[in-house]
Order: sequence, then structure tokens, then C-alpha cells
Amino acid sequence: MELVSAAVSLVAKSVCAGCGAGGAMLCPRCQATLLPAPPLPSVEGSSSAVAVWQYAGAARTLVLDLKLSGRRAAAAPMAAALARSILRVGTSAEVVTWVPGRRRDTSARGYNHAELLGRAVAEALGLDARALLRRRGHRPDQAGLSGAERRRNIEGAFGARLSGGAILLVDDLVTTGATASACTMALRRAGAKRVEVAAVCCA
Repeated sequence: MELVSAAVSLVAKSVCAGCGAGGAMLCPRCQATLLPAPPLPSVEGSSSAVAVWQYAGAARTLVLDLKLSGRRAAAAPMAAALARSILRVGTSAEVVTWVPGRRRDTSARGYNHAELLGRAVAEALGLDARALLRRRGHRPDQAGLSGAERRRNIEGAFGARLSGGAILLVDDLVTTGATASACTMALRRAGAKRVEVAAVCCA
């Protein structure tokens, strides 16, 4: 699959995704900046929620490279770390899905960064990957909003299509948990029996 192939291309190139140095996916200097994530904020409707790193240092660089700089290869170390964390806590998920991107952002970037990450995680876990969520209408960007404002802004912003089952929702970054909660509740309303949330970073 093209998306997954792009995600793992970093391995063949042996370039640090954090600083660009040759020799490893993440060089020792960048690995030293990776700090364990704090507990995730409450994600309404979720059965479990896990994050890998604090949103700082090389972790922040990886997220921004994938989201804003068009560096698809940054997905590889994030997906690998996220899959390891998911396996460590255990999962009963049957399908992996992701937070849908804004149409204009996806068009400008050429891909949905969360989908790229989600498909790579699904491949690592041996699970199906499906685009189960869709955005409804236009909402202002969440950046700069307070937690309460984020929850109001994102309420009802997502719809879902599925027929039951246990779902793993993947995203790159959780801040207040508002977007993850809105997606989780959309999946539950559509019939998901269980929704597990997994994010690369927590801010």
C-alpha cells in the first residue's frame, strides 16, 4: 500500500526523523529528548486511552514534520512506538481508524497525516485499517481555543459508519481530549462496542 510504503521508507534511507542525521530512524541525541507522556485527559466514551510521548523535543518535531512539512517518513518511528505501547497495555480492537483531516489541509498536504499514521499502526498490529469517520460541515480550527471552547466547537463535528465491533482510534496529538472524545462518541453512536484511543503525543 502506497501510504504504508511511504511511512516505512525512512528505514531504508537510515535518516534520523528528528534531526536529519544519517544512521538511524532516531539518533541517540534525539532519542534522549523523548519523554514519557503524562496520563491522557478524559476521553468520553473510550474504553482505554494511551499516549507515548510528551509533546516536546524530537517527538514534537516528528509530529510537525508529518503534519506540516510533508515529511511522510516521520510516520515510521511514531507508528512503531505507538504500536509497541498499544501491545504493552493490550488491545481487543478489530479495526484501526483515525481522526479525519480537514479537506483543505489534506488537499494542500497531499495526504491525511492521521490516516498515514493509522494505516502504519494497523499494519504493525496486523489489524484492518478503515476510514470510519467523516467530518460534518466546517468548524473553526481548534488551535488557540480553551478546553471548554474546544469541546463546544467540536461537538457533533463527526459522523461514523460501521457495524459494531471494537475500534482503535489513532491520532498524532491529544491536548484537551475534545477531538478524541467527539470521534469516540460518533463511533459509539454508530454502534461500536468498544473504542480504544491511542495517540503519539499528549500536550
